[in-house]
Amino acid sequence: MFCIYLIKNLSMKKVTLLLLVLLCCITSCSDDDDKINVSSSIVIDGISFRPDKAVYSYEEASFNSQKKVRFVASNDRNDEFLYIDISFPSTQENLSGEYSYGPGTADEQLVQVEFYAPEKRYYIAGYSLKITDNGNSNFKFEFVSPSAFDGIKNVEVPFKGGLEGKFVLEQKVK
Repeated sequence: MFCIYLIKNLSMKKVTLLLLVLLCCITSCSDDDDKINVSSSIVIDGISFRPDKAVYSYEEASFNSQKKVRFVASNDRNDEFLYIDISFPSTQENLSGEYSYGPGTADEQLVQVEFYAPEKRYYIAGYSLKITDNGNSNFKFEFVSPSAFDGIKNVEVPFKGGLEGKFVLEQKVK
């Protein structure tokens, strides 16, 4: 009803202007959850990793006394993916802790990290990975004495940096 009134009583220029203003308001009020809020200082074998998507999910664990979480940060434009898989005791309150690269047992904090880029595959190791769970799906990842290995050429490559910010919870499987 209101639209018909506008069309009859306003010139076409005014209607067009009004529609453009409404369209701008609608698009500028989009949800901020769609935007990436993760910063990366990771450089591996000369590749600066700048993710545009960051998610995590709870995975099914091997033992009842254990929980598993998979973090995936990706740059879809460049087909780059950083996978961080952690396992920890089911009694642990949050994901904060210093995770060892293993091997280990079900009651320890363990981590496995891999990075994929086109025609490249890297395994990240080192002393440990320190994860700080800041709440509200905000995490900080600090690599302690990291090493990286080219899985194709089977050589050690340079690695430095860390990752932090808000990840989106994809699913939760118990």
